[in-house]
Amino acid sequence: MIAQLTGTLVSKKKNKIIVDTSGIGYELTVSLSTFAELPSENSKIKILTYQHMREDYVELFGFSTQLEKEFFRLLISVSGIGPKTAMEILSNTSLSGFKRAIVTGDLKTISSIHGIGKKTAEKLIFELKDKIKEFNIPDHGITASSSFADEAVEALRAIGFTYIQSKEAVDTALTRVNKDASTQQIIKEALKDLEKK
Repeated sequence: MIAQLTGTLVSKKKNKIIVDTSGIGYELTVSLSTFAELPSENSKIKILTYQHMREDYVELFGFSTQLEKEFFRLLISVSGIGPKTAMEILSNTSLSGFKRAIVTGDLKTISSIHGIGKKTAEKLIFELKDKIKEFNIPDHGITASSSFADEAVEALRAIGFTYIQSKEAVDTALTRVNKDASTQQIIKEALKDLEKK
């Protein structure tokens, strides 16, 4: 089982990277959050991996942190959730946001993730509600009304930002606005970060 690779990052495109280790190039699928942490091409890299074996092929998935790797393993322990769906979840929400959604039974947030329907969201909540509490994930502490936060995320998505961009910008904005902030105030604060990118 390949658990980690150390070598040269020779290629990175979207969610696929190639790491050269002693002349052998390994292709890995990574989440958007891990992709954002990667150094430039031809840089030295050390990345955690999960080796998924099927009858017809072997696939490698890469992670920038041990927490993300453990979270990935937790997700694929749910019946019906394969590695690609798990990567979609990791790419479309923050770990703290997903944990909060599972613990609070927030069906709307989970089912809004690309590739996750209502039935799958219900299954994730049912199977992970107790297990996920064991994960010590830093939480930014959302204090504003969750409905205002949800509205802000949807508004940002409507003007062209991705789910993960919108969700993380809103989460960050909520740490800077007061607990009585309106949807408009949250959006205005979130846009300050999004316009820098």
